[in-house]
Amino acid sequence: MPALRLLALLGGLLAYAWAGSAPCAGIVGGRRARSRDFPFLASLQRQGNHFCGGALIHSRFVLTAASCFRIGNPTTATVVLGAYDLRRQEHSRQIFSVRGVSENGYDPQENLNDVLLLQLDREANLTSRVAVLPLPQQNATVEAGTNCQVAGWGITGPRGRLSRYLRVVNVTVTPEDQCRPNNVCTDVLTHRGGICQGDGGTPLVCSGLAHGVASFSLSPCGRGADFFARVALFRNWIDSVLNGPSDEPVGGL
Repeated sequence: MPALRLLALLGGLLAYAWAGSAPCAGIVGGRRARSRDFPFLASLQRQGNHFCGGALIHSRFVLTAASCFRIGNPTTATVVLGAYDLRRQEHSRQIFSVRGVSENGYDPQENLNDVLLLQLDREANLTSRVAVLPLPQQNATVEAGTNCQVAGWGITGPRGRLSRYLRVVNVTVTPEDQCRPNNVCTDVLTHRGGICQGDGGTPLVCSGLAHGVASFSLSPCGRGADFFARVALFRNWIDSVLNGPSDEPVGGL
C-alpha cells in the first residue's frame, strides 16, 4: 500500500491556525455547495475550530471516523449541525456535546474498521437544515462507476487551509481490484480532486445513502484514490447501538 495520509491528524492541527485566516477554496477540486444541499453533515470541532466531518444518521447519533480521534478524547469534541459558513453564527446551527462513544474494532495500523458513533447529549431538532442521512442495508454493495458526492470543510491541498464554506466534489467509485474489501474507493476521473485533511469522517453519499466514511487518501491529496470505510459492513452493528437504551450513554473507546 502506498504511503497513507490520515485525514484527521493535520486537520486537527490546522484548525488552530485557520481561525482568522483568509477565505479559501475547500475540498480538493470541488465547488462551493449550496447551503441546504447537505443537511445531514456535521462539523466536529474543538474550541470552535473544525477538525473532522460526520453525518447525522439518527436524531441522537453522528457517524464519523475513529481515526479522527487518534489524538484527543471524543467526549471533549463539539458536534455542530446545520452549519455552512464556519465563520458565521448561523441561526440554523445546533450545537451538541458528546455523551457517549461506540467503536467497532478500529485498527489504526491497517486503517480498518474506521467508523465511530458519537451519541449526542440530546436529540437533534430535524429541520430543512438538519436532517438524517439514510444508510445502506447490511452487506449492500455500490457498483464501480457509480457517481457519488463528498462534502466537507477540508483543505484544498497539502499547503491549504480549512475552508470557510462547505464544499462538494463529485467522485466515481473505482473497481474492487483498485481498492480493499473493507473499503469503498473513489477517484475524480477528469481532474485532480478528492478529500483531504479536515474531511476525515465525512460521508460518501451515493444514491442518497451513506455508503462510506472518509478514512484516508493517497498522498498527495487529490492525486489518487480516496478510501472510505464501507458502511454496509457495519449496518447491523450500527442498528444495535441505535436501538439500545435511549437514556444510557453508549460504551467508550
